[in-house]
Amino acid sequence: MTSNKRKKIDNWVSIILGALAILAIKSIFDSDDSKIISKKGRKILQDKKKMAEINEMIKNAENSSTKINEICI
Repeated sequence: MTSNKRKKIDNWVSIILGALAILAIKSIFDSDDSKIISKKGRKILQDKKKMAEINEMIKNAENSSTKINEICI
């Protein structure tokens, strides 16, 4: 194999690996569950009615004898 062909192959491999790395990093950030506030979380925080419901669920959980540790929204 000539050095010119080898350089072309190396360039294509580098481009493909770079594209895969970018996609991998993007998918990590898109599916990161430890975001401070997600898009869905921002919507809930801005909705006063939904926040009132959540606060009521928290109060009920605190006053409950079963000591619920989690509230699913």
